[in-house]
Amino acid sequence: MMMLLKAKQKTPKKQIFQISDLTFIKSMKPLEALLNGEELRDPIEVIRHEINSTPRMGAGGVPYVEKKYSVHKGSQRIQAALKMGYTHIEGVIIND
Repeated sequence: MMMLLKAKQKTPKKQIFQISDLTFIKSMKPLEALLNGEELRDPIEVIRHEINSTPRMGAGGVPYVEKKYSVHKGSQRIQAALKMGYTHIEGVIIND
């Protein structure tokens, strides 16, 4: 079941992203304001990446799993969303 964290700000380019499809900073602390019941004001900012058809290799020869999207601004909002049980979040792609 999809649990969506909606942003209050209205913007025409807003999209819904599945959190598991995003690369974000996992060491960031969750945004306290969201955990304390405040609304999500602004959508997260996302960068779209071109994924090569030839997989890149990571450490120890393990194939590196590339994701199509990474978070430019909003890792703390994602951490809070995950903690509150959300699976999706609203964001905008900033490099289109």
